[in-house]
Amino acid sequence: MKLVKSLRTVVLLGVVIGATTLSSVAPTFALGACGRNGHRNPWGNCVWGGQNQSWCLRQTGHTATYVGNGVYRCLR
Repeated sequence: MKLVKSLRTVVLLGVVIGATTLSSVAPTFALGACGRNGHRNPWGNCVWGGQNQSWCLRQTGHTATYVGNGVYRCLR
């Protein structure tokens, strides 16, 4: 009986560590390598513009404009 409880504990600990590792890796992938005013879309592809408010302010003199669905675009 003790062996079953300790085995359950080890398996549960493994699941928790695995879930923690996977949740910490995903946000890192979403970050870089898209340039100064690039960001990743929901499919992981680099797309130009909109999300970097400071870049838009430097280039156009105003911040990005909200266009709906949580998306901002740097309109010129």
